[in-house]
Amino acid sequence: MFALSYPTDAPALRSAIVLCLVAIPLTLLLLGLDRRVLDDAALWLKPLKFHISLAVHGITVLVAARFLPEVWQSHTITKIGLFAFGAVILYEAIFLSLQAGRGVRSHFNDATAFDAIGGSIMAAGAGVLVIVPLILGVALAVATLRGGWGSIAADPFPFAMALGFILAGWLGGQTGSAIGANGGPFVGVDPSAGPFMPLTGWSLNGGDYRISHFLGVHAMQAIPIAALILLAFLPSGVVAALTLPLAGGWAGLTLFTLARASEGLPPL
Repeated sequence: MFALSYPTDAPALRSAIVLCLVAIPLTLLLLGLDRRVLDDAALWLKPLKFHISLAVHGITVLVAARFLPEVWQSHTITKIGLFAFGAVILYEAIFLSLQAGRGVRSHFNDATAFDAIGGSIMAAGAGVLVIVPLILGVALAVATLRGGWGSIAADPFPFAMALGFILAGWLGGQTGSAIGANGGPFVGVDPSAGPFMPLTGWSLNGGDYRISHFLGVHAMQAIPIAALILLAFLPSGVVAALTLPLAGGWAGLTLFTLARASEGLPPL
């Protein structure tokens, strides 16, 4: 059983989370007041989705750090990782909002040197957003496996969190790389042609890498949450046995949608 302790001080990550949480209602307000459209979508919709996602990611990483052994929490590598993760979130939240205010794209925009350099920094930062969860997931897995199967069976949640973070690092990086190599998320489809999935705006008419990317990066929330739900109905030993198949199923779903998108096909 893991004893929850306070994580290493992470001022950059905490500040990034606060910034995103404050930006969410402000962006919602701008979404209602500013009627400009970019790429056939409301101008402030993309920053809003990113602010929500970045806030959730930051909170998830901060919580996961509390499950590391206490001596690991104060390790230099942990401090650097949390700082880098927070710094990237801060930069992306600010840059996305700045570009929306200017009425221009934040991604794949080489119109000016500022746009190109800013986008390149954001692309490099995306690597940090998948590498840090991957390393954190491996560290959590090592810590849980040290206790043996008996420890995992008694409390499967840390192991589920470890698997979720490993998947997020691996699949998030793979799907993000596919978007970058493709020069955008769409394959074999006009971005303005519907139908689109409600709220997310994902294309249901052709290939859209954003679906697999969403599934990949949010494995760090999906797998632990699924484990918590199962623990409400099943014994911990059963949930522990189901954790690996659950993670495998999520990975399979992500890779399936990635393969469909690469062929220019909708998810179903």
